[in-house]
Amino acid sequence: MKKLLSIAAMTALMTTAASADIMRIEGAVGAWNSDPSGTISYANNSFDLANAAGLNDETNMYAWIYLKHPIPIVPNLRLEYADPSFDGKVANISWDGNDYVNVNNTLSLTQYDAVLYYNLLDNTFWMTIDLGLDVKFIEGNYKIDADVLNNSASVDQDLHLVMPLAYARGRVQIPVTNIGIEVLARGMSYGGSEVIDAEIKIDYTMDFVPVVQPGLELGYRYQKVKLDASDIGADANLDTTFSGIYGGIMIRF
Repeated sequence: MKKLLSIAAMTALMTTAASADIMRIEGAVGAWNSDPSGTISYANNSFDLANAAGLNDETNMYAWIYLKHPIPIVPNLRLEYADPSFDGKVANISWDGNDYVNVNNTLSLTQYDAVLYYNLLDNTFWMTIDLGLDVKFIEGNYKIDADVLNNSASVDQDLHLVMPLAYARGRVQIPVTNIGIEVLARGMSYGGSEVIDAEIKIDYTMDFVPVVQPGLELGYRYQKVKLDASDIGADANLDTTFSGIYGGIMIRF
């Protein structure tokens, strides 16, 4: 009996090791429907982005790609892009002592992520765990086009930040299926600024296609972006969250 159990355990280990990828390229492109909340402030003025600025949920593009290789001491690479951008129209806004009317305003927080990570588990007993460092680049802007005392006026604030984030990813591949469940989280606080970026998703890979395997993913993503004026070299402070459902098309080599 003990011999049979040992053989079964060894077989499971060999099967798990065989399922680990020596090298893989995987990526996805899709749409993220996110809903903004929070505030933006300047001097003594602060207003709510959803209620006062009229910013509503928008559907924006995202993309990611990662490269896994067999060299143990060299980290793997993951690159990401997201572009949460929002438009709003309201009757009036007060900003820097001016009362703006007939307001069209926009907020964009275009993001680029470069992640260096290591596999702690690589599809071991259907589980994957990655840990690493994510360098997030935020190229943001808040803009007001409006009227002041019947004269055209505008506000144009750049909101730029580069911040290293702790990165963790966990994945479970459901046995005897092509379905995976994945959780990804990164975050860091520095000075008066803070970034938290977390998501959970389920995906399905179509392995009937050799070499190149397409797939689908569906998930929920939450971001908290707090930018302090002293950290980003701007005049405005931003404290906001974006959250919502995303879905995309995957491809795996």
